[in-house]
Amino acid sequence: MGMKTFAVSDYGLYVVATDIELYAKTQEMDASDLLFEIGNYYGDAEGECYLLTKSDESFHCDESFAILPLEKHPTLFAQAYENVGAALHELKGNYAEFLPDDFDYKSKFVRLVGTVYG
Repeated sequence: MGMKTFAVSDYGLYVVATDIELYAKTQEMDASDLLFEIGNYYGDAEGECYLLTKSDESFHCDESFAILPLEKHPTLFAQAYENVGAALHELKGNYAEFLPDDFDYKSKFVRLVGTVYG
C-alpha cells in the first residue's frame, strides 16, 4: 500500500518545537507532544508559508511544525478579522504562555499551502 498525500491549507502562527521548548520543560512534556496538543500539528508535511503581514514574502517549510490556529476563519463573504493587528492580538492572548517573550509573531503569522504525507 502506497503513501497517501493530502493537500493542506491552514493559517495561524507557524511554530516549531524549539519555539516552545522552555515551556514544555516546565510542564515536563516533550515539545512535539505539546505542539500536537495546542495546534494543528504537521509531522510529515511540506509547503510554502506565506507571511500574512507582508504580501510578497514566503518561506518553505518541510520540518515538523504546527500552525497555532485563530478562533475565527474567513468565509466567502466575510473576513475573519478587521485587520492584522486584531488577529495578532488574539494570537498573543491565546499562546503567549507557551512562547518566549521575544517571539516574533509578525514573522510567523502565515498561510500554509502544502502537502501532508501519511
